[in-house]
This record gives sequence, C-alpha cells and structure tokens, in this order.
Amino acid sequence: MSEEIAPLQESADGVHRVTMIADEPKGDSTQMKKKAATVARVVMPAPEEDVDTDEEGAEEGDGEPTADDDFLVDFADDTEELELMHLRIGTLDNLHLKRFAGHLKKLCLRQNFISHLDPEVFHELKELEELDMYDNKLKSIEDALVKCSKLSVLDLSFNLLRAVPDGLENLTCLDTIYFVQNKISKISGLASCSTLRSLELGGNKIRKIENLESLVNLEELWLGKNKITKLEGLESLKKLKILSMQSNRVTKIEGLEELDNLEQLYLSHNGIERLEGLEKNLKLTTLDVGNNFIPAIENISHLTHLEELWMNGNKIPDLLALEPQLAGIASLETLYLEANPCQRSDMTGYRRKIMLALPQLQQIDATYTKRVAG
Repeated sequence: MSEEIAPLQESADGVHRVTMIADEPKGDSTQMKKKAATVARVVMPAPEEDVDTDEEGAEEGDGEPTADDDFLVDFADDTEELELMHLRIGTLDNLHLKRFAGHLKKLCLRQNFISHLDPEVFHELKELEELDMYDNKLKSIEDALVKCSKLSVLDLSFNLLRAVPDGLENLTCLDTIYFVQNKISKISGLASCSTLRSLELGGNKIRKIENLESLVNLEELWLGKNKITKLEGLESLKKLKILSMQSNRVTKIEGLEELDNLEQLYLSHNGIERLEGLEKNLKLTTLDVGNNFIPAIENISHLTHLEELWMNGNKIPDLLALEPQLAGIASLETLYLEANPCQRSDMTGYRRKIMLALPQLQQIDATYTKRVAG
C-alpha cells in the first residue's frame, strides 16, 4: 500500500487541514482504488508576523477557532486516524466523534484545553487503539474508556491527574501508558494490566514503588522525577529491560536481584553512596549513576556487556580502579567521569590516563577519542 498526502489547505477559519490518501489494491488485479480520508490532521498554523495582537479584535479571539468549531466537518466517516493538535479545543461536543466510531483507531488531541471525556462518546469508539491526550486539563477520565477494549497506547501526560485513572481493568490490550507530569501520588489501579510493556510515570509525586506485581510483561519502567526513597517492589518484573529512577531520593542500589534481563539502568541525581547491588544484572549495557555521592568505582567488573558507564559528578578521588574494574569489559565504549575529584585534581593528565587504562573506549565524557590508524 502506498500513501500520498493531499496539499495542505487553509480554510476560512485559518486552520490547516490535510487528508492522507491511501492506494489499496482490489481483488487479484492491479487496479488501484482510492481510499480517501484514512488520516485527518488539523493543526493551528503559526501566527503571521505582522499580526497586531494588541488590537481589540485579536484579544477577543476574532478569526481564531473556538470550542464551537467542528474541525472535522470536511472529513469522511471512515477516517482511521484523527489528529487535532494545539487548537484551543475545550470540549469534544462539536466534533461529532461518534460518526467515526466504526473506523477510528487513533485519536490525537494534544495541547488543547479539554477537561472532560464524555463516556457517551468514547463508549462508541470501540475500535480505538491509540488515545493521545497529552497536555490538556483532565483531572479524571471517569469510566470513559471502559469499552475501548482494543486500546493499546494511552497518553495522559501533562494533565491534572491526582491518581492513576479508574477503569483500566477493562483495557486488556494495553501495551504502553504515559502518565508523565501529573500529580499522581501513588502507583495503583494497574493490577489487571498484565499485557503492559511500557509504563511512564515520571514527573509525579510518587513516594513508593508498589502494586506492580501483576505487570509480568513489563519491559520499561520510567519513574524519574518523583520522591521515591527506596528501590523495592520490582521482584516480579522478570522481563524488565529499562529502569529509570533519575532525580529521586534513592540512597542505595538494592532490590534488583530478580531483574536478570535488565539492560539499561538510570539512577542519576539521587543520593546513592556506593556502587553495589548489581551482581545479578549481567545483561546491563547502560549504567547511569551520575550526580550521586559514590566514592569509588567498584563491584562492576562482572558486567561484561556494559557499553556505557556514567559516573560523572560523584566523589571518585583517583583513576586507580579503572584497569581492574573496567579493562576487561571489551564492549565498553563510553565513560563519563567528569566533575569528579579525579578530574579536577589532574586536568591535564586525566583524559590521557583514561585512554591508556581503557584503550577500548570510543568516548570519554562528551568527547570522542582519536585513534591513530594502523
């Protein structure tokens, strides 16, 4: 199947509308039939440079789309993807989304002012697979999504949620959840989401890792910028490959013994005082413990698949441990050690000493190493 995009058209309301056209073969012949309006995108254009925003009319919103506009009036009922971004939409009432119910698979309403998802509308959108409500005004979604059983991707980031939304138990196909930058204080309501592969809860007010026992298929867990003090509650996440705990209040690396498939671990900007607790994480390729209080490079010589090690901004006094701990890791390509005492005390010899101890490196801090050919 090939696709072409119709020329961008600006309507009388100043909004850019575009329709994707898909060529689809019919029967066993080579005849192609146009299937129009597969994808509909509606985007607010950038303001003209010579527009005088001080005019009274501009302040009142003359010529600007409002919540009363039906931005979708020009699109066919069989549209499969709708994208309405940055359009100042405050309500979905006038979009008449029900008419797309039999075909709509992806709905993107990013950067609007939507504060309510009408259950009467969403209960009809049973074919919906992706819902993107990034950067709106949602405080809850009530039971709006309980009948969207095919939903696999849900993005409610940058809203006003104070808790994980209720009603997720019916979403048995969920693969990816983004609840970034809300006001969520507790991990809950995910017990039935056993198909979940990626969970993003960064930028909230979470204090404890809990209630993840049933997420046995989880591969990515993003919990950066919260208020978590301890690594715990991870034992059942046997398939986890990525764990991000940056900018929390963790003081010790622990609780990772069961994560033998872990490949990337991000623990920068915490209060960690020792490099330890990684005995079972033999598949690690990326380890970031930058900006902590670690005084020594130790307990990582067994991580033979390591490719990137970030230890910048710690309390490492010298480079004596480089060779015994890292020289045997042939896969190691990148090492960050800047902003440690070992750099500040030997600014001229720091880089050369690292290269001599670890000739396999391709990058030291932000600079690539230069090797002489041959």
